[in-house]
Amino acid sequence: MSEVITDTEQVKAMVQGFSAWMPVISTIAGGVLAGSVAIGVSLLNHKFAREREEKAMADRLRQENEIKQEKIDRERHFIATELVFLLERFAESCSYVASDSGEDNTDPQPTREPIVNYPELNFSDVSGDWRVLDTRLMYRIRELPVLQMQANKAIANIGEGDNYGSRRDYFRERWYRYAGLGLKAIIQARRLRRMAGFPETPLARTHLSAQYVMKEVWQIERRRRAKEAIDDRDLFEDLQSEHKGFVKLAEERVAER
Repeated sequence: MSEVITDTEQVKAMVQGFSAWMPVISTIAGGVLAGSVAIGVSLLNHKFAREREEKAMADRLRQENEIKQEKIDRERHFIATELVFLLERFAESCSYVASDSGEDNTDPQPTREPIVNYPELNFSDVSGDWRVLDTRLMYRIRELPVLQMQANKAIANIGEGDNYGSRRDYFRERWYRYAGLGLKAIIQARRLRRMAGFPETPLARTHLSAQYVMKEVWQIERRRRAKEAIDDRDLFEDLQSEHKGFVKLAEERVAER
């Protein structure tokens, strides 16, 4: 009987011990739970704040890029407007040179002289920002004055040896060089028009427009030059063959002696 009482007292003691620790355990559990919730809320707030900042930054960058692109587009439209008309005026003037057959002067033995002067292509008055253009397009446009200088030099070289009478070779060189220059100028003007969304060039509307006139002149002269190159090559090969024949004959005669 005493053993039963002892066991009962031990159980009561254990229950009383647990009862004494329950407030502490509850307090600790509540603190852990509250701390976990607070940490979770803090993490969520940090995540939402970071997402808001990232969105705000993305919106700001997008707006900055849009403003920057709008500025580039305005600059492109501005410089394209300047360059298109400058290039097309130059191209049309080139077409006059490419179709200029000249007139005889008043000498007793008349010499054919051109009546159309060379046009000038000068970009010094262009105030737009060249940097907004595609680098290849900018290069092709800026190259045109250099090509004109080379063309003028080639024409002058032909003119030095063909300065009397009809001056046929001289005029052919003028036609060919300035037809090529005018076509190059139109090509760049058309690229500028496409870039800026402008209408097509008026220099290609009909078969009498500058583009078609110069294209025909250039193609005719190109074919003539190609034919001359073939004829010259054939002549050179014939002369070379004859030369080899003479050398062989000479060697045979020397051997006979």
